[in-house]
Amino acid sequence: MTKPGTKRSRMGAWVAILLLSASAVGAETEGALPAGEDYGAGLTLEEITPLRDVVSRPELHVDRTLLLKGRIRDVCQKKGCWMVLADGESQMRVRFADYGFFVPKDSSGKDAYVEGRAAVKEISEKEARHYEAEASDGDPSKVHGPQRVVSFTATGVRLVSAE
Repeated sequence: MTKPGTKRSRMGAWVAILLLSASAVGAETEGALPAGEDYGAGLTLEEITPLRDVVSRPELHVDRTLLLKGRIRDVCQKKGCWMVLADGESQMRVRFADYGFFVPKDSSGKDAYVEGRAAVKEISEKEARHYEAEASDGDPSKVHGPQRVVSFTATGVRLVSAE
């Protein structure tokens, strides 16, 4: 046992202080989202739900406010009123709450953090063709019949330059 006030006990105390300080700094910066351009109501959450989890098992995520991260694959070229957010092979159309804000039409390729709610719904062939027509490389003739889609209604979006 080390006696208080000895060189060894002071060294142990300094090591403990350094470890605690390092872990506190790491925890503070780990949860912080990068700075960027904010649209809508802003972001309040820090815990990111993987996009692939929401796309593969949407029933586990509906009726909850989520924060997703992905790369913007496409944006409505008429107004910027929707975007397609992707993470690898998983992708989801993101619309903006109450048609209350839009993102720049040249946002494709940027990383985005989006906060809002996921939903599973069936859209008509007409609506699906409309989305295809607004896409930068869309082809409405590829759409046949109603489509079951996982969508996301965002209340806030943060765009950051792709890493």
